[in-house]
This record gives sequence, C-alpha cells and structure tokens, in this order.
Amino acid sequence: MKYEYTSIDQDSFSLHDCRAVKAELINNKLIFFFPDGIFFTDYSDDWPNTGKAEVEFTIDHLRGVTVYLFTESEGQTIRREYTLTECIEKINSGEWELEFAYRYDGYQEILYKCWIWENHTPWTFECEIWIGTKQNPVFRWDSPKQE
Repeated sequence: MKYEYTSIDQDSFSLHDCRAVKAELINNKLIFFFPDGIFFTDYSDDWPNTGKAEVEFTIDHLRGVTVYLFTESEGQTIRREYTLTECIEKINSGEWELEFAYRYDGYQEILYKCWIWENHTPWTFECEIWIGTKQNPVFRWDSPKQE
C-alpha cells in the first residue's frame, strides 16, 4: 500500500491506544495496519492523529517474535504463548483487534504491552509482543482527515 509519508524516527511516534486490525508477515517483515491512524508528535494532541497508517518491523531471524496472552483462572494468572502465525490469523480473521499500550526498548528487541480485544466475553486480554529486531520500525502514514 502506498502512503504519503515514511519515517524511521521512532521517538516521534507512539502506538499507544492505537488498534491494529490487520497484520502481515512478508520476508521477515512484520507489518501492522492501523485504519484509524497512529500518533505523530508533529500533529495535534489527539490520539491517534494521523490518517491510516502501517508500522513495519524487520525481524531478526535469531530473535524472532514472541506473543504472550495473559488470562485469569482461579486467582492465578496464566500466560499462554501464541505463535506469530496464530496471532496474525486471529487479527486478520477479525477475532482479535490488537491495541498497543506501552513500548519498551531493549538491546535488539522491542517489547509492546498490549490489549487483545474480542467481540465476546471476557472482551479483553493483556498481551505482550516481543519483537527481535536490529532496525528501527518503519512508520508509514497519510495526512490526518480534515473535518
């Protein structure tokens, strides 16, 4: 898909409160699609504030991507690991929407704390996505919609 703008300045962007409703994995590139946009510091304080957008991560083949979903059962927190393929299938089928909350940067990895939204009870689950990468994400977006 063609976008008006592209940047790798990850300090100028946030995915906080932004929901991915589609994802792809092509040639070690993980791409999340945000039809309602993402947050760019050069625009308003609204969240999100761009037009439609995507964010691309180049996955380091040695580190990969790990997805954890957290549920509660009998007072215990249960962590379940999903494969990246399972996660992408659930997002693309409409079963899940992936809402990003917080980003933590480590050595050649990015951790996103997220929420998984479903259309039935229990409605949300806490989620972590660990992305092994040696490169900054690529942010692509269109101008905000004029109202």
